[in-house]
Amino acid sequence: MSTDTVSAIKGLIVNSLVVNSTITSVENCFQMCNLKIQVVGVSQIPIQFPNTYVTGLIGLSGKCTGFISISMSERVAVSAVSGLSMESYKLINAQVIDGVGEITNIVAGGIKTKLYNTQWMINNITIPSVILGNNYQISYSKGIEFCSISFEIEDPESLTIHDRVFIVTSSLIQTTNG
Repeated sequence: MSTDTVSAIKGLIVNSLVVNSTITSVENCFQMCNLKIQVVGVSQIPIQFPNTYVTGLIGLSGKCTGFISISMSERVAVSAVSGLSMESYKLINAQVIDGVGEITNIVAGGIKTKLYNTQWMINNITIPSVILGNNYQISYSKGIEFCSISFEIEDPESLTIHDRVFIVTSSLIQTTNG
């Protein structure tokens, strides 16, 4: 990490360029979904809450390579896609799955734009994939720059925190390509 993009929060060292690009991209996307969100946590390691039932994944390549994942509860997924499509959904269905893929694509595109002309510049984004279910693990290689950001949606009808929180994780490694 270059010293001009590193921030320390009481011993937590994060790449502020990647973190701020991700936060801005997620905020812009969820504004399109008509949802109010706030950042509630940042981590250097990938995390996943037990109730994250829907995960969108998208690959990135350029001066860095890796992927972005967005893990959320069914409630967050349905609310976000309902707002984005201006249709009312109650449960996961084919349209919600497609919508989660589109949300993942919008966030990745925003990050690509924000990281343009930096050491983390992204030239290519893959087609998004959507995972349903919560009993899986993702294995990561050593040397990857991780950034997990937890967000909470404003939802006064949610009974549990897990129904309101979603996590966006980026795992990037700089390459000689790009």
